[in-house]
Parts: sequence; structure tokens; C-alpha cells
Amino acid sequence: MNDSFKDSLKQVRPIKLREPLADTLGALQEDGAVLEYSFIDTVKMAGHACPTVAGAYLCCQEALDKLYTGETPVRGEISVTVYGEPDEGVYGVMGQVFSFLTGAAPASGFRGLGPKFKRKDLLRFVSPKIDPEAMCFKFRRVDNGATAVVRFYPERIPFSQEKAKRLGELMTDVIWEAAKEEERKEFQRLWMGKVESMLLERKDIDGWLKLEVQEGVK
Repeated sequence: MNDSFKDSLKQVRPIKLREPLADTLGALQEDGAVLEYSFIDTVKMAGHACPTVAGAYLCCQEALDKLYTGETPVRGEISVTVYGEPDEGVYGVMGQVFSFLTGAAPASGFRGLGPKFKRKDLLRFVSPKIDPEAMCFKFRRVDNGATAVVRFYPERIPFSQEKAKRLGELMTDVIWEAAKEEERKEFQRLWMGKVESMLLERKDIDGWLKLEVQEGVK
């Protein structure tokens, strides 16, 4: 049940995937069932909603939309390359979101059943940057090699300087439990306002989230 979460977060379009591993091992009521991974599911995994988690969700959603036009994406058959280190900035957090949604896992992931269902090493972090101004990620279909490179520009997300300044001021008091109740509520409105704007309004998204898709061969 998601009754504890804000109604606005329930309006975010879910990501639909097939999960052959769960299907094969009998966890699903119907063969070939399509599963929904909502933004609220992602918040439960991450423990919070923020522009970083929202950005990762959108990067994944947009990439899968392009790679699987007219098809349902297949969880566990998508590799993800993160152009950054796991302990650098928020790359690690975004990598966790990608892993949760796509099934792609680092070296600690599932080794598979025989030649099938391997998740291990489908999520990789690499040092070289391909765009100094953007956070970049490559999503690749394992079955046909088609790729989508996503460039995410957090600094370009619409949010006024006044709101950003006020948010910073309030955050300090909230963290140190020095904020009054009305200040705490104001902080939450500003914080979630940016998240909701990204996910629901997608204001000027073409300016802060760019995709390049390439056909591939396995």
C-alpha cells in the first residue's frame, strides 16, 4: 500500500517491465506478466525523494522508452554504464536507482542460472567523462546492442535562485532540528516542489535531459 505517500507522487508514470527470472521461478501469477515499477517504489528503495532520485528515474524511463519503442522493456537484459565513480558525487545513488529498475547489477550481483539471467557486471562505473557539463549514462539492450546515451544536466533544471537560497537556509535549521514547524513545512514544500516539477511538469526537460540513440547488433 502507498497510502502514506503524497498523492502527487502517485501520479508519476510508472516504468513497465517484463521480468523473465521471476517468471521462470514461478513468482508471477501469469506467464509473461508485465510488472510496474513506480516512482514510489523507487522512493522506498532509496529511502527518500530528491532531485537526484527523480533524475535517475527519468533518465531510466526516457532511455527505456527510446530503446523499446512499441515493446515492453525486459528487466535483466539491460546493461548500464555510469560515467563516474560510485563514490563520486551522487553517481552511486543514481546507480542504485538504475540497478533497482533495470536489474543491472555490479560485481556483487546475481550470477545467473546456467547461461541465463545473469545480472552481475551489467552495471559498470567508469572514470572517463564524455561531457564535462553533464552526468552521462549509457543504457544498452543486451539482446540487440541498441544503446541510448543519456546526458543529465542538474544545474539546468528550472529552479529560481531565490528558492535555491531559501532552501539552503532552511535545510541547515531542519537538519540541526532548529527549524520551527512552519519553517519545516516550507522546506518540504520547496524540496518536493522541485521534485514534482521534474516528474510531473517536466518543465524544459529537453534542456536538462538529452538522449542519443544508436542502433546496434549483438
